[in-house]
Amino acid sequence: MKMFLDKNKPLHTCDEKSCDHCDVKELVYCHFNMKLLFQFIIVAIPCFIIGGIGVSRFNPWLLIPWIVFFVLYFGLIEIRVMCSHCPHYAEPETKTLTCWANYGSPKLWKYRPGPMSLTEKFVFFSGLVIIIMYPSLIMTISEQFILLTVFVLYAMIAVFLMHLFMCRRCMNFACPLNSVPKDVKDKFMSHNSIVCHAWNQSEKQ
Repeated sequence: MKMFLDKNKPLHTCDEKSCDHCDVKELVYCHFNMKLLFQFIIVAIPCFIIGGIGVSRFNPWLLIPWIVFFVLYFGLIEIRVMCSHCPHYAEPETKTLTCWANYGSPKLWKYRPGPMSLTEKFVFFSGLVIIIMYPSLIMTISEQFILLTVFVLYAMIAVFLMHLFMCRRCMNFACPLNSVPKDVKDKFMSHNSIVCHAWNQSEKQ
């Protein structure tokens, strides 16, 4: 089984026969690789390690509900409300995601092109708030203010770095955190009629 999609093969949603001479591939990450996955891990994981240290210093048993929710949210819930809107999710040759943020998560639901609903956005942000606030509250209660400060600062840095290097080139335009410029989105849509049609239909409703 391939770890990542063939970088020379257009996406399943793409209308093109080849990636050669594409005016989008240098602007949007249509394909992922180990370098991008490692980059995401380096940026995101330390924040959760710091939070886990803060929780375990207060009570190691309190790590269990946080880890359980962490796995359920990033492995199932987020996949349903956000990832299933991404063109990468539509790839028929993989049963799991091979992207940077949710690598290995099962594709249990059908591909749903188009934007997220208000309910999905609420669930998406609520899950992130719970993930971040859980260790923050515990570190506040246990007066671990130095570690809490490090946790908050690193979380802010991680969000900034993801926005700068990842969100600005991510093909999941449905994600509320996506920051790909409109002109680049339009170029991507011009090559992906399935995605373009779904977005146009949602705007008419």
